[in-house]
Amino acid sequence: MSQCPRCHLENPLGSDACQACGTRLTGWGTAAAQPAMARPRVTIRVVRADGGPEATFLMKKDEIVAGTSAELLFMDDPFVARQQARLRFEGGALMVEDIGGGSGVFSRVRAERQLAVGQEMRCGRQRLIYEVLAPLPPGAPRTWGSSDEGCRGRLVQLLEGGLRGNAFPLHDGENMLGREVGDISFPGDGFVSGRHAVLTLRPEGLTVRDV
Repeated sequence: MSQCPRCHLENPLGSDACQACGTRLTGWGTAAAQPAMARPRVTIRVVRADGGPEATFLMKKDEIVAGTSAELLFMDDPFVARQQARLRFEGGALMVEDIGGGSGVFSRVRAERQLAVGQEMRCGRQRLIYEVLAPLPPGAPRTWGSSDEGCRGRLVQLLEGGLRGNAFPLHDGENMLGREVGDISFPGDGFVSGRHAVLTLRPEGLTVRDV
């Protein structure tokens, strides 16, 4: 029902005016239901690591699962779980949720992005984790192999089997990462560009930007 603001008579929903006093009811009562937001048309492209032909998958449902035994199949990747990620629409946007497997789900960086402590990033075939370095206590002697006093953070390689590889200290300001040039380089990784990314360490944290 829709109550008249003047005489308080309960009128049927959808009435333009009060049946008793004639007061217009537009804008009063129960709001009309808003039309549901149309779901965008989404086609998922599966890019092959060897540069071979891409596969495409038209997302016809509001929610699908990706994995080696799921609707969106990744048959030839040993690092993908049977059910690795869930893709679903939420408010007109496509959301991705990691649902297991341990290898993680990564999104491409198209703008400068904050990297939290303990968060991982992929660069070519490299999987890296960001860690902070505790400052040396005042007056403490420096030992051989200790970190540079000017470095407050580092990137550590994560290898197969959960092993840790090389550690790359980060200095304040910009740190270039690439295959051919940079403060951090991976000359043997053909999937890393010559100049791939810039990591900027500021007092408020670390950001990464694709170049």
